[in-house]
Amino acid sequence: MHCDDAARALYAGENPSDLELHLSACDECRHLSDDLAQMNSAFALARVKWVPSPSFRVALPIAPWRRLAIAASLLVIPLAGWAAASVWSTRPNYDVASVLEPRATAEQTDRELLGALFLGEGQE
Repeated sequence: MHCDDAARALYAGENPSDLELHLSACDECRHLSDDLAQMNSAFALARVKWVPSPSFRVALPIAPWRRLAIAASLLVIPLAGWAAASVWSTRPNYDVASVLEPRATAEQTDRELLGALFLGEGQE
């Protein structure tokens, strides 16, 4: 086992079989193990004995990115609406039935002439 693997195992709280062998041979990792054990016991003791007073408050600073995020959303939301409106714009609705149906008048319109030419309708 290398020192990196031993350190990862110690930080994760794992106890692989070859960790004890490495700790017996490596002073640096043994000191790390002792430090982590002392910190764990100090945190456990603090969790049991220390109770914060009612006046104990921690003031957290406002994150600087919040104002930027609000400003960006005020800019992006209208732009997204504009983009959506331009993509789904209303397109002209062509009535195919009016092109295909013959008219009662003798004069043919451009639609009827094109329908007759390309669709072959109205030709005997």
